[in-house]
Amino acid sequence: MIKFFSQKLEILYSSRREIAKENSRNCNREILSSHPLLADMIKEKKATELELARKKARREQLEETETSLADINGKIAEYIKSNALNFATKYACPLCKDEGYLDGQPCQCLLDEYNSLLRQYASVSALPSTTFEDITSSNTDNEEHSAINKLFSIMKNKVCDNFQKCKWTNFIFSGASVTEKTSLSAAVANALLNKNISVFYVTSFELINVFLDKHTNKQTAMSKMFEYVNNCEMLIIDNLGFEPIYKNVTLEYLFSTLEKRLADKKKTMICSKLDAQSLINRYGESFLKFTDKKYSLSVMF
Repeated sequence: MIKFFSQKLEILYSSRREIAKENSRNCNREILSSHPLLADMIKEKKATELELARKKARREQLEETETSLADINGKIAEYIKSNALNFATKYACPLCKDEGYLDGQPCQCLLDEYNSLLRQYASVSALPSTTFEDITSSNTDNEEHSAINKLFSIMKNKVCDNFQKCKWTNFIFSGASVTEKTSLSAAVANALLNKNISVFYVTSFELINVFLDKHTNKQTAMSKMFEYVNNCEMLIIDNLGFEPIYKNVTLEYLFSTLEKRLADKKKTMICSKLDAQSLINRYGESFLKFTDKKYSLSVMF
């Protein structure tokens, strides 16, 4: 799990524990109000414990007081059992008791909450629900479809299914719209989210708005996504090449983002309808760096 969500999860689970304890206190008060005999025994228990503590401090004999305490504890236990009373704290997750971890490993409840956050942050607008199963084509006779199917297979099996071991950092796919790049982008995003891998799926137009709001210090939901652009494990930029070019923003922020993610070995996937030369004409030859075969999978249709 990435650190980006650590504070949110800590606050959530701290709140859950406090709610569980407060609910438990309220429930216990109701039980004691309905069982005055038990309430009196508990008062006697506390008084005996206090007496025992004082005797220990004074180094006095403890046997008689310890016997009394054991006797009252036995009576309390017997009363609770015979009346089937339950004083246990009712946590949202009884397994981890709202700690989020069980035997040093993330509890399933924590994984579910983490995945919920991943999906909440996965896109600016609604993320298409397309999956690899939706876009798999049976038409392998056509050369173009065969190439597309091969790319889909690579992205599913070598990237999504083996994300941490995948040798590529950048993925750049460009060419005509018939190559179904948007469908591939959504399928990759959904496959990774299902594996609790953080994804930010964004069109180039939306991404530039994130950069623009950050550059102008606007406190908007878009500007607050800027940190996630750099922190998510997979950034997917769809339809690159049709966003507006703003001075000191578009190229500068785009390239600094790509540079930082490459340096941090965080994966970035770019899809564009432009061909290779058009991309170079628009962004300059420095764009070629991100297509280097040493760390990139680049396919031009």
